[in-house]
Amino acid sequence: MSENIKMNRSEVNQAVSRFLKNGGKITKLPDGPNHRFQPYGVRVTPSDPKVDVTVTEDPANKEQEKAMLKESL
Repeated sequence: MSENIKMNRSEVNQAVSRFLKNGGKITKLPDGPNHRFQPYGVRVTPSDPKVDVTVTEDPANKEQEKAMLKESL
């Protein structure tokens, strides 16, 4: 199995056509893992109620807004 077989494109095409002519079938393999770059480890939809999507807003909630206004006066 570790034998190296070097074929050019035309030889591969001929071998595939012989294989198919003799009754062979080609099936699609399942998709492999997704190795594309993911900037964050977890993807979350904004509609997920367990995730606070307002964390990056300033201020994050009404109590913080009241406290910020009180301190700024």
